[in-house]
Amino acid sequence: EGRRSNANASFRRATEIITDPIASNINLLAIPGVREPFVTDHALEKTREYSQALYLMDTLKYDENGTRLYDDSKQKVDVRETAEQFDSRALDNNYGATYFPDVFINDAKNNQNVKVPASVAALGALGASDSASHVWFAPAGFNRGSLGFVTNVESRLSSADRDTLYDARLNPIAVFPNAGFVVFGQKTLQFAKSALDRVNVRRLLIDIRRQVRKIGDTFLFEPNREETLERFSALVNPILQSVQEQSGVDRYKVVIDTTTTTQADVENNT
Repeated sequence: EGRRSNANASFRRATEIITDPIASNINLLAIPGVREPFVTDHALEKTREYSQALYLMDTLKYDENGTRLYDDSKQKVDVRETAEQFDSRALDNNYGATYFPDVFINDAKNNQNVKVPASVAALGALGASDSASHVWFAPAGFNRGSLGFVTNVESRLSSADRDTLYDARLNPIAVFPNAGFVVFGQKTLQFAKSALDRVNVRRLLIDIRRQVRKIGDTFLFEPNREETLERFSALVNPILQSVQEQSGVDRYKVVIDTTTTTQADVENNT
């Protein structure tokens, strides 16, 4: 049980490996069906430390009596209780996002519908959105959040249910008469109201960080001089210009000079 159970310990170690920048190069993390806080909370923290990926987290489910439900439970999932239980965990991390409810997809090989965790639907939505546009476009709504591969949901959400979930920072997977199944939210797990409480903004900054870090790696062990900083800046500027031209940002400013790498940094071989 708990942190030291074989399964939980294995998943925790796996998240440490997959979020190690020396060993891995991911921009999305999901552990479909793993809901244990010992694992999910750890994965959230490791993803924030890694700072180059977004974690799509599956959350615990509860019935109306506050009893935790498992994948083989027969009781009905209660939206309000699940939302309140999740909110009470007070997770505050804009490198993670959570979706609800679980969905059904078609298993073509065995010709049957199977229930899969909500993170599977979220991965599908983000993948489809990225192939159609850019990471800074919201992977939600009728244009980029449509789930054509989903055949049903574990819980049909009313408008009030969607509001309850969204207030608790759970992104609803809803069904609409003429549009089918749709991801209808894109909140991160950040409490504070800011641009970073949105999935597309966090993914924009992740994408920029990954590109700038790739360039920065080419400057390792280069002479720590002003002309090196100028070359670095000249290579970073086009990245931001491209993002701006493709509706990612309105304005930007790149500062890589002696104010960001000071004489003290130079003397300390930073």
